[in-house]
Amino acid sequence: MTLAQLGKLTSTSLLCLLSAACGGYEGPVEGDRAFEKVEKLVSFGPRPAGSSALRSAASYIESEIKSLGLPARFQDFEDPEQAPGVKFRNIWTEIPGKDPTAGPIILIGAHYDTKLAAGHSDPAHNFPFVGAIDGGGASGLLLELARVLRDRPNPIANLWLVWFDGEESIDWEWNDDRSLFGSRYFVRTMSADKILFPSNLGKRMRAMILMDLIGDRRIKLDRDGNSNKQLQDLFLEAAEKIGAQNKMYRFKSAFSDDHIPFRNAGVRVIDLIDFQYRTPSSRSPDEPSDIARYVAWWHTAEDSLDKISPDSLEFVGDLVWTAIPMIEKDL
Repeated sequence: MTLAQLGKLTSTSLLCLLSAACGGYEGPVEGDRAFEKVEKLVSFGPRPAGSSALRSAASYIESEIKSLGLPARFQDFEDPEQAPGVKFRNIWTEIPGKDPTAGPIILIGAHYDTKLAAGHSDPAHNFPFVGAIDGGGASGLLLELARVLRDRPNPIANLWLVWFDGEESIDWEWNDDRSLFGSRYFVRTMSADKILFPSNLGKRMRAMILMDLIGDRRIKLDRDGNSNKQLQDLFLEAAEKIGAQNKMYRFKSAFSDDHIPFRNAGVRVIDLIDFQYRTPSSRSPDEPSDIARYVAWWHTAEDSLDKISPDSLEFVGDLVWTAIPMIEKDL
């Protein structure tokens, strides 16, 4: 190719040229590895907060973190008023940056509990729910991200990877008081820690990246109305860098999720979520074919392992990998 021809290439074409066989961006995240983690989490069965299956999942996450030579930290807590008898456990690990003691923090989070789909008064809400995508996808991917982020070159920010418990509403219909237990507790306790956060949480924690409902074979990431626009624009730029901008922001949603307590504490947040058209109630028989292709599995028995693609997990993982150094440029 001549220099003149090279100069006429669009940025997208040039990216394709530089990618392996024009097949897409070659990043460090391995979708098959991430899928194996999701598969293991799903093998424990339904994992609502307080269940023995979720405790088994927590032990698995702990063992995977330690196998990487990373520290496994925990927060065990209860909420007797809103969730009597339920024992919660947040899990997190820390990957040090340039200044582990006082340097900026970027948090990457996911919830690992699944929706309680038993014991409800309406029989339609009682069924085996393994939460392959909703609870499994992002949690398994976060373990794969721990592997690749551990050895990233020239780190600036300290990376905290957190698996939140109790994201799902205990009541079938969403109840603000009986959901987001883990993220609310994490924010509350960290905000009170004046050694780690001498000013306020947002002063040192410069960004919170939440992944939720991740892994569908036809993955898309919606533009969440509760996320920071600057971070959303940055992630769109990151998607362009990996040649995946077609998966970004076609649809909008405003979702109550584990990023909300952080946003309320002054942290810049972004929710990487695939929610729009995933709920059965959002569908209609006469919808166009490009909408009909999105499977509506949210809080149904359809949220099973066969709905997940390793390629989709890899896309989100590489997106986060690409975005982190872009965030660090502003620190």
